[in-house]
Amino acid sequence: MFVDTLGTSQYGSWCPEGSHVQGIPLHLGKSDRLGGLILSFFRASNTGTILLGPGDTYTILASSAETDGDYIVLEALVPPDGGPPPHIHHNQVETFYILEGEMEVMVGDQIHETKAGDFVHISKGTPHRFLNRSRSMTKMIFTFVPAGDIEEFFRESFKETTDRNAPPEPLTDAFIQRMLEAAERHDIELLPPPEGTA
Repeated sequence: MFVDTLGTSQYGSWCPEGSHVQGIPLHLGKSDRLGGLILSFFRASNTGTILLGPGDTYTILASSAETDGDYIVLEALVPPDGGPPPHIHHNQVETFYILEGEMEVMVGDQIHETKAGDFVHISKGTPHRFLNRSRSMTKMIFTFVPAGDIEEFFRESFKETTDRNAPPEPLTDAFIQRMLEAAERHDIELLPPPEGTA
């Protein structure tokens, strides 16, 4: 857990009053299921686990382990024509916050043309997808509440890397099969594309 990895700090060795990562004071949170302590934390820009999909690049900003399963947050870079097929999360709420660019977001039978500053909330059991129909990269934050096992789905489907300049993974039959199998294991229902869409 974090207590084991913090080491010494401006406070000396880790102590109950607090600790720090990259100079930011941290405070004790609730106990996790293993009896350790969940700490508040700071994640600097251009850090976090990178997951490469076919086009999309996701960076985990807050993992399930870091939030004790309460939620997970990812940053997504979505190129033109990027985005997943329509799907349903039966056990999680998902949200999108657009930071840069534009994104077409399907929520149920509605289509929203979103831009920087827009926010979308997707209730459990709601068919949805996002698709970048613009000609430039879109940057967005998405969250899942609770975290469930969505992180495992991404890790099993996408390629993990530490290289922030690595090219995206190609869309291959092997990737599609890996994603389908992971979706089935992690209770993600993949849907056919809406009628009249590319």
